[in-house]
Amino acid sequence: MKISSQKIYEQIANDLIEQIDEGKLQEGERLPSIQALSKTYGVSNASMREALNALRMIGLIEIKHGYGTFVKQKHPLLFDFSNQTLTQKRVKDILELREAVEVKTASLASLRRTDADLKEMQDALSEMARAIKNDTSGEVADLKFHLAIARASDNQYLYELLNNIADKIQQTMKGTRHIYLYSRQKRMEKLFNEHTAIFEAITQQNETLAAQKMIDHLQEVRQTLVENFIVE
Repeated sequence: MKISSQKIYEQIANDLIEQIDEGKLQEGERLPSIQALSKTYGVSNASMREALNALRMIGLIEIKHGYGTFVKQKHPLLFDFSNQTLTQKRVKDILELREAVEVKTASLASLRRTDADLKEMQDALSEMARAIKNDTSGEVADLKFHLAIARASDNQYLYELLNNIADKIQQTMKGTRHIYLYSRQKRMEKLFNEHTAIFEAITQQNETLAAQKMIDHLQEVRQTLVENFIVE
């Protein structure tokens, strides 16, 4: 199988994900060596290592030095429920809280935002764009964007409410963005465009549109997590 693309490692990772999804590669199965896989895909060892590292990051494979690389599980590990307080129920609760609060912050921000607020949002969008270019998830910039909107609402309590659970919100963002990074149906550009649409509505001081664009975005986040077995 020969691959030629600017994002070679992503194509390899997607192919391996598909093989795992379809059961061609079973949990616990040992993968061929990096050298053998590189020859199969017609790529360099460096590209192969990058692809395997991407799968390791989302928990699909485990690299045991001196023993080899093994399929760890069938579905991406987006949240480690075993050793932290962020359970599936709490992820669902966080999403419901975001839907209840952030639609209002977007609405208020469209009416009260300052030029400084818009610059803060624009800076966060620029960071997201760089993340897309560098094939990284960009959840830090994502959180900055949403907190900037909350700050622009000029309501201290709404901002503090989101800021107090910022670490947990960021984990759900990271999970969503990992799905987008490695999904063959959804792209990071779509996520970026959703944020841009929210920003443009706030810039235009269109209260109704800002609220609707935030609703659309958060519903997409929820659906993405539901489809990938994260939220019941």
